[in-house]
Amino acid sequence: MTPEQENCKLREENRKLRGDVKRISEEKKKIEQNYENVKKEFEEYKAKHAQTVTELRKALNIKADTKKTSKQVGARKGHKAYTRHIPERIDFIKKLILSRCPDCKKKLKRKTTIRHRYVTDIKLISHPKTTRYDIHRYYCTNCKKIVEPDVPNALPHARFGLGIMLLVMYLRLGLRMPGKKVCEYFQHLYNMHISEGEIVCILRQLVVAYGDYYATLENMVKMGRVKHADSTSWRISGKNYFAWVFISSAIVLYKIRKRNNHKVAKALFGTNQGDKTLVVDRHSAFRTLAELAGFALQLCWSHILDDSKTLAKHFGSEGKYVHRKLKEIFALAKSLNHQGTLEQVEALKGEIFSLMQRHYQHKTVWRFVMNLYHRDVENLFRFVTDPEIDSTNNISERELRELVIIRRISHGSRSTRGAHATAILLSVIQTLRLSKKNVLQELQEILLNPSG
Repeated sequence: MTPEQENCKLREENRKLRGDVKRISEEKKKIEQNYENVKKEFEEYKAKHAQTVTELRKALNIKADTKKTSKQVGARKGHKAYTRHIPERIDFIKKLILSRCPDCKKKLKRKTTIRHRYVTDIKLISHPKTTRYDIHRYYCTNCKKIVEPDVPNALPHARFGLGIMLLVMYLRLGLRMPGKKVCEYFQHLYNMHISEGEIVCILRQLVVAYGDYYATLENMVKMGRVKHADSTSWRISGKNYFAWVFISSAIVLYKIRKRNNHKVAKALFGTNQGDKTLVVDRHSAFRTLAELAGFALQLCWSHILDDSKTLAKHFGSEGKYVHRKLKEIFALAKSLNHQGTLEQVEALKGEIFSLMQRHYQHKTVWRFVMNLYHRDVENLFRFVTDPEIDSTNNISERELRELVIIRRISHGSRSTRGAHATAILLSVIQTLRLSKKNVLQELQEILLNPSG
């Protein structure tokens, strides 16, 4: 093939390639135009049918586009370094002396300085100690019966000492470890065999031991001026039950019952609670309880704003308007720092009233606003004038989370007796935690003084 023929062939191929590029560019423009048209139609459809689009996204598992921003790893520049503090108590002092160089083995003659290094350690594996008590029994001529001294640091009829029993309780409920993990813990760290059945027996004995203290907690929660309450689902032998939490005066009280109505709280609080305030979510059982027992309610603003956020997500501009206005009202109420006046409370109620005067096309938004004013407005701003009342029920949510995690691990309880034990023992542990006390140390002190 001559050079001229090769040039003609290359020119022909170049012409075809240019034609292909032009054709592809035109097709790309058509596709982009079609995409813009479809996107515009979808935005119009989404604006009219926001709830349907949201349900479709959930069904098809479509997630919104998010831009990931990488954060700087480590502390900020100029951040003050943090190191572990030197222990206040030094148990042992050991001198490390060299006579020869560890590298060249030359004899050392001159000492330069002394460097201090602090190492904190524990004994990894220890062995349990078994004590035999020779109990001398006597006959009392006055009481007409045989008497004997009490065994120290042990519950009646218990095979294990108080230290082992309290550690089992703390591992099982305080740290939420399954029964098999507790058995493995004692096997590896103490070379001691404990079965899951023995763990259940230990917990039952501790329920009896802490029964008086639990009754004391019930009375203290009942007498508290401001109380928090919440509930969640629970399972006993595959059947539906409900776990309740009641908090007052740094006391956490759990109860597991069959029902989720007002009777559970009424059995605890009783009636004549006119001078008490109950901080709760908008569950209907608490409104019934307030009517029967005379409680004053403070509704949780976290739940209210969460509900309005759902409206903003599903009902377009109307839901967004309600959510934005409620956020502004709550921010204004919080800025008063529990030192507001009755006139300011009335002004805040007026803001809720003005929110109700707006016309809403969606019935769900309209119903939410109507209920917020006509049914709940008197129970929204009690925290504005009372420093002891919180604006949210977050403390109940946090404490109820302990039971939720246990439920996720163990899937509930096998019997009502086991659920009762979980409620009593976890109440004791969480009360001590909320008071920021050493749990294991205080558990032992309670048994010595059950009345507190």
